[in-house]
Amino acid sequence: MNTCTTCGHGLTGDRSLWTTCHACQDRIAACLTEIEQAWPHLSDCLEPSRGHTGPRVTRSTDWTPPAAEQVLDLIGPMGVPHRVYLRYADLAVARRLQPQTMPPGADARLSRAVRGIRRHLPWAAQAVDLTLTHRELRTVAEDLRRVTDGATTHRIPCPAELPDGTTCIGQLRYDDASRAARCRTCGTQLEPAQWLDYWVQLGQPTHA
Repeated sequence: MNTCTTCGHGLTGDRSLWTTCHACQDRIAACLTEIEQAWPHLSDCLEPSRGHTGPRVTRSTDWTPPAAEQVLDLIGPMGVPHRVYLRYADLAVARRLQPQTMPPGADARLSRAVRGIRRHLPWAAQAVDLTLTHRELRTVAEDLRRVTDGATTHRIPCPAELPDGTTCIGQLRYDDASRAARCRTCGTQLEPAQWLDYWVQLGQPTHA
């Protein structure tokens, strides 16, 4: 009896001659979906910064620019699109096909790679050791999750007025632990009571 090259479980029935069990194939497909859904949220984690020394809602002076190294690593030349594209190229070559060229744009590159892996996955589950593919896609999904988790939770426009008379273009992020909200663009922070008042002013449900 053959065993799944990814998890080692025995393969029986229609899959007895395959290389990958149904569960591992599903896990790879799920990683692709998670990557596809999380990727657009990376831009939310790189809010625009603008220099100013204007007043904050609270008198906090410890604001520092957001740590963006993780995000830059994921969107850089060797980031998520490149990593996923390499896995797509591996499958295409294993199938003795010429991989489609790598598009210049990160979004297009990732889209092409995800579509390519999905297209070849049913065949690869029968003929290819998908251990590396599964491991890399799982790592990419975890990297994205670590950076983007909570990026779109309870986010509303920052109300701070900047020295030039304009309103901050950043967004407030609510922290469940401190029950406060903070704008990483200008450093404005709303303490729990202030956040609740502002939340209600915007017509949001008080149980949120």
